Amino acid sequence: MSVTQFDLILFGVPALISVGVALFAWEHRSSPGGKPLVIHGLGSAVWILSYGIGTRINSQLIAPRMLGVSWLAAVVVAFSGMYVAVEYTERTWLKQPIALGSVGGYLCLEALVIGLNPGGLFYTRTPTVVQAGTPVYEFGIWWTVHLFVVFVAATAMLGMFLEAYLTQSGAYRQQARTVLGGVVVIYLTAIIEVAGLEPYPDPLYNATMAGSTVLSVTFLWALFYADFLELAPIARRALLDDIDDAAIVLDHQDRLVYANGVAHDLFDTDPEYVGMPADDFVSSAGNQELNQLTEVADGKTGIEITNGNEKRYFSVSASTVGSDERRRTFVLHETTAEREYRHRIEEQRDNLDILNQVLRHDIRNNLQLILAYTEMVVDTIDDDELQRHLETVSENAEQAVDLTKVAREMAAVMLSGEQELEAVSIRPVVMSEVEQTREAYPDANIITASEVQQVSVRANEMLGSVFRNLLKNAVQHNDKPVPTVAVSSKTEDEHISIRVTDNGPGISDAAKEDIFGKGEKGLDSGGTGIGLYLVKSLVESYGGDIWIEDREEGDVIETETPADTPPEGVVFIVNLPFIPKD
Repeated sequence: MSVTQFDLILFGVPALISVGVALFAWEHRSSPGGKPLVIHGLGSAVWILSYGIGTRINSQLIAPRMLGVSWLAAVVVAFSGMYVAVEYTERTWLKQPIALGSVGGYLCLEALVIGLNPGGLFYTRTPTVVQAGTPVYEFGIWWTVHLFVVFVAATAMLGMFLEAYLTQSGAYRQQARTVLGGVVVIYLTAIIEVAGLEPYPDPLYNATMAGSTVLSVTFLWALFYADFLELAPIARRALLDDIDDAAIVLDHQDRLVYANGVAHDLFDTDPEYVGMPADDFVSSAGNQELNQLTEVADGKTGIEITNGNEKRYFSVSASTVGSDERRRTFVLHETTAEREYRHRIEEQRDNLDILNQVLRHDIRNNLQLILAYTEMVVDTIDDDELQRHLETVSENAEQAVDLTKVAREMAAVMLSGEQELEAVSIRPVVMSEVEQTREAYPDANIITASEVQQVSVRANEMLGSVFRNLLKNAVQHNDKPVPTVAVSSKTEDEHISIRVTDNGPGISDAAKEDIFGKGEKGLDSGGTGIGLYLVKSLVESYGGDIWIEDREEGDVIETETPADTPPEGVVFIVNLPFIPKD
C-alpha cells in the first residue's frame, strides 16, 4: 500500500496540531495541567503518526511495530488527558505516589504485553498488510482490558471537566466549556469505533483519532482565547473557599485568578470578574484606597475599605503560590473589631493617666497639708491621749502619701506598654535606695552586709522601685525595737542575686505563696498590698525572679537570741540576669 498526498495531510496536519498543543503547553508547564498537557500533545502526535505509518507502509517488519506504538500511545493520551483534568480541578489525591505508580506500572505492563504478546494475549493474529487491501489483525483478551482502561480515563476526564463547567463561573467556566466540547467529541468517536459504527474500513481510518484531533484543536483554542493554563485555578478547595477572610489570587500578570465568596461580598462583585486586572476588580467597589492592592507586596500591610457610610479596616498579607513566585495570594483579615477595641483601651489608658495625675498631684498635696498641720498641732498641745490620736492620723497620712507614690509607679508600669529596656548599673541604684531608706527611717539599722557587685542588668528607670519597696517593707513590718535590714549580693551563672534580709517576725509558709499577689498584704499591717505586687511585676519584666526564704542562723544579721531559738526574719531574693562584660 502506497502513501498518498491525502494520507500525508490526513495524518500530518493532526500531528502538527498536537505538537503545537505541546509547545504552547510547555510555556505554561508550571501551571496546573501544564505538564500533562505537554505529554498529551506529544502522545497524540505519536499516536497519529505511528498509526498512519502502521496502516500505510507495506512492510511486515515496520507495520506491526508501528501499530503497537500507536496502541500504547493511545493509553498515554488517555491518562495524560485525565491528569490535565486532575490538576486543573485540583484533585491532588490522584497525584499521590500510589496513583502515579499504578499508572506507570500499567503502562509498563501494557508495553510488555504489546511487545511480547505472550500466548496471543493482545492479538491472536499478527498484524499483516495485505497487498491489495488493508491490514489484518485479530485481538485477544488484553484488548478488552486496553479498551476498558482507555474508557475509564476518558470518562474521568469528561466527568471532571463537566463538573468544572457546572460549578465554575467567569473565565473558568469558559475554559471548561471549550475543553469539554473536545472531550465529548473524542468520547463519542471512541464509542463509534468500538461499536463498529464507522462508515469506512476501520483499519484505514480511525474515528477516535479524528476525535483526538478535534480535542487538540479545542485545547489550542482554549490556550489562545480562553487563557487556559495561563489563568488557571490555584488551590481554591484546599484553603481559600472555607476561610473567614477575604482571599484573592493573582497570576503573574496581576490578573484575578480567584476570589473567594468573602472577597466577592466585600467588594460587592460577582465571579464574572475572574480574569480582569486586580486593580479593576477592587476599584469596582468604589474604593479608591484599594486601586493599588499589589503594593501590599512592597510592605503595605493595612487598608481601609468604605462600604456606604461604614469604614472597615483590614490587615493584608501576601504570599507566593506554589513554586511560581509570580503568582500571589492576598488574604484580607478584618481588624475593625480589634481596632475599635484598641481605641477603647487607649481611651481607658488616657483616663487612667488623668486619674493618676489627680492622685499624684491633688490628693498628695492635700495629704501633705494634713501632715504639716498635724505636726503643728502636736507641738502645741500637752494632752498625751490627744497626741497619740494625732500621731495615728499622721502615720495614716504618711501611709496614704506612700500609697500615692506606689500608685504612680504602678500606673507607670501599666501605661508603659512594651517599654524598651536598657543596660542599668545595679550598684548605684541599690545604694541610692539604701541611703534614702536610712533617711526616711532614722531609727532603723540599714546595713550593707556585702558590697553590691558592679554589673549591669537590662531594666529601666523603675528598677529603684523594686529595692525601695523591699526595704520599706522590711522596716514597716518589723516589730523589733530596732528594725535591722541587711543588703547583700552575689553573682552566679550570669545572674546577680540581691538579698534583703530583716530581723522581723517572719512570714508563714502559706503567706509566702500569696504575698506577691495583687492586693495581698501578707502581714497584719496597714500596708496596701500592692507594693510587693509591683516588685514582682517589675522583676519579671526584667527577665528575673523573686522569692522569699526564712532567715537562717548566721545570716548577715547578728541578733541576741537564745541558742535554741530559730532566728526570726525573712530574706527577699531578687535574681536578675546581668549583661556579661566583653
